[in-house]
Amino acid sequence: MPSVACWRLRPRDVRSVADRAPVAAQQQLVCATANPGKVAEIAGLLPDGWALLPRPQSVGNIVEDAGTLLGNARLKARAILAATGGAAVADDTGLEVAALDGTPGVETAVYAGVGCSDADNRKKLLGALAGVSDRSARFVTVVLVAWPDGSETIVEGLCEGRIAETERGESGFGFDRVFIPDDGDGRTFAEMTTEEKDAVSHRGRAFRALAGELANSPTAQVDRPFVDDKAVAVNPGPFVL
Repeated sequence: MPSVACWRLRPRDVRSVADRAPVAAQQQLVCATANPGKVAEIAGLLPDGWALLPRPQSVGNIVEDAGTLLGNARLKARAILAATGGAAVADDTGLEVAALDGTPGVETAVYAGVGCSDADNRKKLLGALAGVSDRSARFVTVVLVAWPDGSETIVEGLCEGRIAETERGESGFGFDRVFIPDDGDGRTFAEMTTEEKDAVSHRGRAFRALAGELANSPTAQVDRPFVDDKAVAVNPGPFVL
């Protein structure tokens, strides 16, 4: 299975840049994440001419109850679009374990229960796989851009791998200490540098795919631009997941 997939729903009407009213020096995407560090990292993967805006502080928590990664990404992106009027980008990630019928999947962040810690999630996973020989698993990240005209750009990044017998490494978060990517050298994500992890990770692949889509797309039409002079525009660098 390919590690990256891209598709577009309801493609936008293509018009020349001269036909469009200027909205800003750079085209902008509003990020659904409230983490300023992640905003800067995602911005570093966008092509030239694109800037990423942080999620407005006025936007409250978004309930992610769609039941799928794509659905949750859509909920988040459309909530930000509705609040700002500007094109919005959101992502959702799940860990799918073959021996557990694809779980935790969309419930990855709350695998051990609402309010659980990363350590709780890892402990539950290792317990569920105790004595299990098939430890194959994969991470899936879905990224969705919601455009003001109602269309969407969707990309997906995959990382195939397996679950380690014990926790290894100190970096990263989530299930990084127990996930060994097939494209690596036998180390877990948590034993890699950020650069090494970025090269093979699901989210790194997904956002690089999105960067390609944006670079090859006509300039976005923003009907009600959310102009912010604090738009993030940084040089590409390591992407921490």
